[in-house]
Amino acid sequence: MTNGTTPLTPVAPPPGIRRHRTLRVLLVAETISMLGTQLSAVAMPWLVLQLTGSAGDMGLVMASQLAAIAVFGFFGASWTGRLGPRGVMLIGDTVRGPLVALLPVLYFLDCLNTATFVVVMFAIGAFYAPYAASQQAILPGVVGEDEQLLGRANAALQSATRLSVLLGPVLGGVLISLFGAPTVLVLDAVSFACSAVLLRLCLPRTPRTGTVPARRSPAAGFRVLMRDRLLGSWSVALALGEMAWQALFALLPVIAVSRENGSSVVAGALLTAFGGGALTGTLLAGRLLRRVPARRLALTGRVALGVGFLALPLPLGVPGLVCLLVCVGFLNGVSSAPVATVRVLRIPQAQRPEALTVATALALMGGTAGWVLSGTVAQKAGLTPAFWGLAGLQLAAAALFVIGALGTASPAPAVSPAPAPADPAKATRTDPAKDSR
Repeated sequence: MTNGTTPLTPVAPPPGIRRHRTLRVLLVAETISMLGTQLSAVAMPWLVLQLTGSAGDMGLVMASQLAAIAVFGFFGASWTGRLGPRGVMLIGDTVRGPLVALLPVLYFLDCLNTATFVVVMFAIGAFYAPYAASQQAILPGVVGEDEQLLGRANAALQSATRLSVLLGPVLGGVLISLFGAPTVLVLDAVSFACSAVLLRLCLPRTPRTGTVPARRSPAAGFRVLMRDRLLGSWSVALALGEMAWQALFALLPVIAVSRENGSSVVAGALLTAFGGGALTGTLLAGRLLRRVPARRLALTGRVALGVGFLALPLPLGVPGLVCLLVCVGFLNGVSSAPVATVRVLRIPQAQRPEALTVATALALMGGTAGWVLSGTVAQKAGLTPAFWGLAGLQLAAAALFVIGALGTASPAPAVSPAPAPADPAKATRTDPAKDSR
């Protein structure tokens, strides 16, 4: 410096996410748990049909889980705030494993019926929204508050989740054909147990302050979201977007039946097209976040997503629809991690668990509504009007993302350094050539 001012100290770039041993173990644990959940997503309805032969009973059982997600997404916010993300995740995996294992045990004992299935599924669903919110809330405690590094960590976590979603149903179908649905549920229970052990060993404990925690409530989490323009607008936008996505997924079999003579191969190809695009976009997001601010990437992706859905009502044919699903899946993947990063950093640290739990519940309620209403709308009005409705939902979501970002400056949170590695000696032995992300 030649103007007499104090020289600026160069700021070292944040370390690559592969140097965070805790994050690596967290990713492994969540991949195992999510893969088991995707196996159950195929095995549970199959077991209901095997048990009762009734599609109505199957719908009732699956709806009980959705009902629990909606209820405990709000009322679980209080204990999410009190227990903290680590406690919620440990309890969630520890309790859900035995609950899932209870189903095949009761089946083999010839004691499983629809009512019991409903009760168990409701209990399992009660942990979903708090657990999903805790996944987001715990990442800043693992990698620190740096936006770039947190965005890449979010992208890595979402990549693991999307890979499980892409592979799980196919693997579940193969395993059911080989061993039966009850055995596949046992595998899911084991996956929860493995995840719980890994999380207990690797996740850092929240230091105790010795003070009595403030009273937590769903209303408090809701107020945190709604009193901030960006958080409020983006929360509603995510709920509308989830409504559109779940409605679209529910309509994919209808497309296969009405336009391709009931081909299950077409239905699977359409879902795989979205999954492949979403996984590719999520993987790319981790690299883009090194150069592009998270807010800009989130807005670009969500606005492009709204525009992309306008092509949905066009007479594309199956090849065109496959291409469209790849594109919108890619845009969803490339923007999801930036959206999560901006939202997490904008919520005050002490209020993240309950606020994120309420936000997750809002999104899941939107998705549930889309899943329930899509079939009725398509049956009464046809596929094309239903597609126009989905395009309208995504355009409204894109508008809310823009409205929320306009006039709201990025916050400057008190940056906490990333937690030190548990074993410094191991950290010094990290191979820089492997840390290329």
